[in-house]
Amino acid sequence: MSPDISLASAAHRAHSDRQGNSAPSFSVQVVHTTQQLESHVPAWEALAKTSIEPNPFYEPWMLLPALAAFGKGREYRFVLVYRGPSRAREEAGIRQSRAHEEAENNPQLIGFFPFEVRRRYKRLPVRVLALWKHLHCFLCTPLVHRDFDMEAMRELFSWARRDAQAAGLLDFDPVHGDGPFAQLLAGFIQKEQVAAFTSEVAYRALLRPARACEDYLAAAMSTGNRKELRRQRRRLSELGGLETKLLGPGDDGNQWIESFLELEGRGWKGQEGTALGASPVERTFFTDIARNAFARGRLQMLGLFLDGKPIALKCNFLVPPGAFAFKIAFDEAYARYSPGVQLELDNIENVHRSTDIQWMDSCATAQHFMINRLWRERRAIQSVLLSTGRATYDLVVGAMPLARIVRNLCRRIAPSR
Repeated sequence: MSPDISLASAAHRAHSDRQGNSAPSFSVQVVHTTQQLESHVPAWEALAKTSIEPNPFYEPWMLLPALAAFGKGREYRFVLVYRGPSRAREEAGIRQSRAHEEAENNPQLIGFFPFEVRRRYKRLPVRVLALWKHLHCFLCTPLVHRDFDMEAMRELFSWARRDAQAAGLLDFDPVHGDGPFAQLLAGFIQKEQVAAFTSEVAYRALLRPARACEDYLAAAMSTGNRKELRRQRRRLSELGGLETKLLGPGDDGNQWIESFLELEGRGWKGQEGTALGASPVERTFFTDIARNAFARGRLQMLGLFLDGKPIALKCNFLVPPGAFAFKIAFDEAYARYSPGVQLELDNIENVHRSTDIQWMDSCATAQHFMINRLWRERRAIQSVLLSTGRATYDLVVGAMPLARIVRNLCRRIAPSR
């Protein structure tokens, strides 16, 4: 076995499997490099389809390009929890059908946790494993199998407690603060008596379609705002042929991707050097993930075109039954007509027409004015720090609420400058 890979057998659980008379075994594999991680891609892709919650930022087609672009010079612990064959059946010598035997003998990935090793948590000199996040990663909810979610969490913590090279703290930041994973995390913390501290909670815009798009917009905006946007759209249409287009499976995806990079680069992000196309590394990253998504039918791009020229483009990633809004760009020469807002209205209408999108995560900051104005719902995003059970780290986590109270008190009484 490679020295960069550790394999730890997990304790058998006392429950029965689907056939009712055997307990499956579990194992944890920890790989340290991207090259080693690539050998797990088939099982990883299968897990993404059965995860308790979708997260495209942690799927192979997006995470591997991110690691290539932004992950150099870091220390990783990619923790993979596998469900193996039923040892009770092996030991009893029970004969099975060939199909069932193959299914039993092929380990099934039930948990994927991409951690980065850090030597500090905030200002504290403590070793922590933090879910890896880069500038363009807007969610770090790990992938855990919906049928074996509690087992995946239990095996993760069992490994972290045993392994001397692991850390005493696990930092889940940022993850969904509502929904199935949040319920799993809360249930695990309570059942296993894990010391935990929620350090931050924010609420970002979420789109859930109403019965009709008109009903949604009427509830989201005032009559005056809607009237003004309709006026702006009429004035914009007077400048030429105005149409909204949606990237189709037979279209030239590369052309849409390049148009997005070019349009974003002409705006304020380009002037400040923060556009995706401003850096060769970020350009390659975006091009790779967009092409990967398009090849899988997971890329959704909308555009507002004037005389065939894009004046606003939006990039979403599909994760049925939902989607993540990744980036939007618009031509600032038409700013008086609010082309970005106009395209967002088209996006809302498209979601209402779709039969596959039940929700769309904005991936925006909690203070984003434009999206908060148009999208009615909010999704909780939280940061949770967990101790793996060692006494020292239990004390660290237990002291966090008091430290926050003291910090807030100091801010209140500090003289204004």
